[in-house]
Amino acid sequence: MSAKLSFYAARYGKLGFLFFWVKSPTMNILSIDTTADICSIALVLESKHFVFHELRPREHAKILLPEIEKLLQLAGIRADALDLIVFGRGPGSFTGVRIATGVAQGLGLAAQCPLAPISTLQSLAWSAAQLGHRDIWVALDARMSEVYFAAYRVNAQGIPELTMAERVTPLADIDVLPEAGTVFIGSGWSTDYETPARLSECLQQGVLEQKLPHALASAQLAQVLVAETLLVPVAAELAQPVYLRNQVTWTQKPKIGT
Repeated sequence: MSAKLSFYAARYGKLGFLFFWVKSPTMNILSIDTTADICSIALVLESKHFVFHELRPREHAKILLPEIEKLLQLAGIRADALDLIVFGRGPGSFTGVRIATGVAQGLGLAAQCPLAPISTLQSLAWSAAQLGHRDIWVALDARMSEVYFAAYRVNAQGIPELTMAERVTPLADIDVLPEAGTVFIGSGWSTDYETPARLSECLQQGVLEQKLPHALASAQLAQVLVAETLLVPVAAELAQPVYLRNQVTWTQKPKIGT
């Protein structure tokens, strides 16, 4: 484990390990997101970062570990030099969320490194916040004529905070109108699903181009959340995915924005 950041672990009954750390100015962070058709990986070091971000539908299980190894080699570090592993914990593709969670857990156990689960919706909101937006609605295509939805407002520290909780919902069931100046980000806004007329009018003001989460944005968000003690990294065996939908469907209809 990197000497730049010391982790102290203590056993706490059946809850497993709680991680306490002494923060240093830098961290070696690996971030992965496979919750959609894009395979997104970022390796963030002290003064530079390395990124793999490609449209590779149905290939995540095959390419994720080899591409991570390539980035580690480019950076000249080993996995045991990682201080934190960030992963997209969902919501998103059931299989993609499981792959990201499983790979993050395996690497975390092997490297004795804690994990930071990051919401895919908050990651997208963070990307919008970096463009100067304050009120942000996020929707990812969930198929079955539904979207994964949440609304955020950026606080004084630049962090998107929930104003409407994450949920899976038809667009037609969103019966609240956004505040003036709200921006929309995510693949869910580009679907052909039934949308209330007044919400459709709001969407005409413009939907941001980015449709899916980016691992580098998730790494940046995790750094800020940890620094503000709004996120406590967990032991690998305690990291949990978030699906929002209990029922899993196998449909051939492609997702939007992939």
